Amino acid sequence: MEGSCLDERFDSFGDYSSNYDLFKQIQSEIGEDYETFPYSVLGEKNENENFITSDCLKLRKYLINFNTKENCIKRNCCQYINYFLNDMVRKNYSSDSSIFDIYITYMNHDSNNYIKSLCASEINYMDQNKYKKIKKLYNMYQLYKIFISTKRGTYCLKANSCAIAYNNIITEYPILDDAKFCKALKDFKNEFEANVDISTGECHSKIQNLLPYTNSCKEFLEKPMGNIASSEQQTAGLVLQVASEISDQQKAEQNVRSMADNSTSFSSTVTTLPISLISSGFGVLLIFLSFYKFTPLGHWLRLRTHGFEGISENLDGENYEMKHNNSEYNDENIEYNEYNISYNSL
Repeated sequence: MEGSCLDERFDSFGDYSSNYDLFKQIQSEIGEDYETFPYSVLGEKNENENFITSDCLKLRKYLINFNTKENCIKRNCCQYINYFLNDMVRKNYSSDSSIFDIYITYMNHDSNNYIKSLCASEINYMDQNKYKKIKKLYNMYQLYKIFISTKRGTYCLKANSCAIAYNNIITEYPILDDAKFCKALKDFKNEFEANVDISTGECHSKIQNLLPYTNSCKEFLEKPMGNIASSEQQTAGLVLQVASEISDQQKAEQNVRSMADNSTSFSSTVTTLPISLISSGFGVLLIFLSFYKFTPLGHWLRLRTHGFEGISENLDGENYEMKHNNSEYNDENIEYNEYNISYNSL
């Protein structure tokens, strides 16, 4: 599992030196602790059982030596032991992260409440980039530790090896976006260059000059550490603000579309209204015509059309004559039909 803590930092050289000495001391003091080891935390892991058990006991013995949480925080003890566990998994167990899960299970066991309270939240499987940074930093610290503890023979070569290790880090990370790593490099550079044997003594002419740290590091280090966190919060706030503005814009566009739809509907209603009125007018006219002969209105219309009576009477006379002729023709047909019936009956 991977994780991070907002308050974690990289060891300074002083932190590393102190933690290294303590860890070296406790490695020979775990023999009698095997009897109390809760083997249930291993689960079904049978391979490398003794080595994993040894790692867990070293973890516990190391942390118990910090009798208060304040002392642990002061020396950055959790960072150091977390690196040790990550280093063991990568070098001895082929980066099998399930081994790291055993370390975490052991730390959270009921028998380890004290060490759990110290570092449980800071023990995690590091991503490769972070692991490499710490490894290079610790290698550089170790070379410097050897240099200041030797003071004889080829110790200037050791100092130069330390300078080369520092310059390699600066070259490998030309654009550093990690303020805490920048601070660790700056603090070491200041300590290294302040060493009398290096700055003015015998080794001065035999040691490479340390490269300046990058411009990105300078920009980070010009800000207080609190301001870096504040900048990250401002960035998150800006993202939320942009999202809110986009949402408001979408709502406005939706309102405009709604108004356009309403306008189209109103226009359609206005267009169809005259057609409806005309249709209604024709309907009323047809009703009036239907009641022409049966209502006072019909009588009034007949009076208004009195000027056309002559034409109307002539039309009535012609109709009468046509009916009279048709009547005579029908009588003759009846007589003829009666004759035919009599003939056929013979």
